[in-house]
Amino acid sequence: MLLLGGCGLSGCTARRQETSVFVDPQFATLVPPDTTLIVGTRVEHLVKTPLYEKYLGGGRINIIDRVARGTGIDPEKKLWNLLYVSNGSKSFVLGRGKFADELMAPDFSKPGVRRFSYNKTMFFGDEQQALMLVNSSTIAIGETDTLRALVDQRPSITGLPPSLAALTKEIPYQTQFWGAYAGGPVDIPFTGNLQNVNRVLGMIGQGVFYFDLTQGVTGMVRGDARTAQDAREVHDALEGFLGLGRMLGPKSQPALLRVFDGIHVAQDGPRVTVNVQEPADLAGEFLDRWLKQ
Repeated sequence: MLLLGGCGLSGCTARRQETSVFVDPQFATLVPPDTTLIVGTRVEHLVKTPLYEKYLGGGRINIIDRVARGTGIDPEKKLWNLLYVSNGSKSFVLGRGKFADELMAPDFSKPGVRRFSYNKTMFFGDEQQALMLVNSSTIAIGETDTLRALVDQRPSITGLPPSLAALTKEIPYQTQFWGAYAGGPVDIPFTGNLQNVNRVLGMIGQGVFYFDLTQGVTGMVRGDARTAQDAREVHDALEGFLGLGRMLGPKSQPALLRVFDGIHVAQDGPRVTVNVQEPADLAGEFLDRWLKQ
């Protein structure tokens, strides 16, 4: 971000924090140039929200639980940030946290987990899946071949790909869960009616999403389609998903159906926006039921 003449440092910092999401500096130099999707979780802030404390703790969020099991740390005390990185065919997860005491290097070896090195970088795992130790507070988890390729690419990575860097500036600084998509292939393993999600994403050229769980759930999903007609199809498909959700919702708990009242889909030319505003009690009940399925 350029500093304008006459702008004080503190003032500029405040404006940047309001308009650009925090991306851990250690992560920015570990995102390959062909990356099309990044999803961030500010764990150290998320775990302090009432929704997490009441409904989401205890290993109920898969990505946090995976890192906790792989490293042996308490995620609610020692895990700071996570970043999912994907180019549409290969993906891995980056993690920052306190993985060892200051006077010793982290050691994730345990029964069934082999310790080995590649190009002076320490790995823990096997030839299929591994945890890569970037430094004492930074790790990467994914397929071993993908992590080896990351090691080879690291000298040429200087920061986030420009398209993704631009998108992150549209996400509020304080949000705990967010993502940026710069276009390209996406293949989410949904089944049944949810397979249509991949078709919808295929019509989106780029987009962002973010959610703040400080008080209930507040957030937005925004996608820019290639044409206004594509945007109309995306808009109608999303409205269809909401309608299906109302139809299949728990008839024994009609109050939960009010969750759909807090989701609003709008189209403006090629842009489709989904705004979400859910009170804490309703969001908590919905999340609890969904995570038990």
